[in-house]
Amino acid sequence: MDAVVRDEDPIAPSAAAVPRRAPLKVRRPSFELDAADVPERWWGDDLFLSLFGDALSLVFPEGERFFVESVRRFKDDIDDPELRAAAIAFAGQEAMHGREHRAWNDLLVKKGLTDAPELEAQVKRLLDTGRRVLSPRAQLAVTCALEHFTASMAEQLMEIEDDRHDIHPKMRPLWLWHAVEESEHKAVAFDVYQAVGGTYGLRVAIMLLTTALFLGKMSHIHVRFLARKKTLWNARAWAHGIDHLWRDPGMFRKLLPAYLDYFRPGFHPNDRDADALLELWTDRLFGPNGEITRRTTAATPALRATRSRRTRPATRAVFAG
Repeated sequence: MDAVVRDEDPIAPSAAAVPRRAPLKVRRPSFELDAADVPERWWGDDLFLSLFGDALSLVFPEGERFFVESVRRFKDDIDDPELRAAAIAFAGQEAMHGREHRAWNDLLVKKGLTDAPELEAQVKRLLDTGRRVLSPRAQLAVTCALEHFTASMAEQLMEIEDDRHDIHPKMRPLWLWHAVEESEHKAVAFDVYQAVGGTYGLRVAIMLLTTALFLGKMSHIHVRFLARKKTLWNARAWAHGIDHLWRDPGMFRKLLPAYLDYFRPGFHPNDRDADALLELWTDRLFGPNGEITRRTTAATPALRATRSRRTRPATRAVFAG
C-alpha cells in the first residue's frame, strides 16, 4: 500500500518506495488445542525452548490489544482509504491472534505453569504504564517496534525448514498462521505512524526502550517458567538452549541484521520483500487443500458457531470502538 508521508519529513520513505499490497484478510481459524495433545516439550523436544515459546505466547493477547488500541487512536487522522482499510483489517487479524493464543495460554496452568495468570497480569500492568506515561504517537512507535520483531521472526519461520520442523505438528499451524499474518500486516502500523507525522528520532528511541523492556519481561517470564519446571539451575539445559538460539542454528543471531536495519533512516518494513513466502504459505495453509482449510472444514458447525458467538469480534467495531 502507499504510505502517507508528510512532505516535511526528509527521511521518510517515498510513496513510490512502498509497494501496494493485496487487501488484508481477517481469517478465523479454530485450532482447539488440548493440553493432552501437545507435549510439554513441543519445540525441538526441548523444555528450555518450549518454555520460551510458552512465554512468547503469554505476552501476545495483551500485547496485541495494545497494538490495536495504538493504531485505533489515530483512526480519524488516516486520510488514505486504502491505509484505513488495512488498519481495520490489522485490528481484526490481531484480535484473532489474541483469541487463539489466549486459548493456549489458558492451558498452561493445566500443564503445570501455575504462574501464567499472574505473569500475564504483570504484562498488562506494564502496558498500562505505557498507556499512562507515553504519548499516543510514542505508543504507536512501540507498536511499530514490536511489529518489526514479530514480522522478522515470522519470515524466518516461514523461510527456514528446520525451524518449522522443530515445532510439534499440533502447534505448528498456530504459529505458521500467526507468522503469515504478521508478515502480511507488517507495514500497517508503520504507515500509520508515518501518516500522522511520526519522526525518526522518536521511532529509534522507542525501539531501544521497547527492546530493553520486551527482552527483560520475556526473560523474567521464561525464568519463572523454568523455575516452576525445576529447570532453572540446569546448566546443561541453559547451555543447549543458548547454543540453539545464538549459535547453531542461531535463531536470534540470524534476526540481528533485520533488527539493526530498523535504525536506518529510510527504513520501511516492505524493504524486505516477503511476497514469495506469503504466496507459498497462504496456499499451503489456506488454499483449497491447505492445512488450516482442512482443519476448519473438519470442525463441526455447532463448534464453529459456539466459538464464533463467544470470541469473534466485530472487526470494524474493534477498530472504531
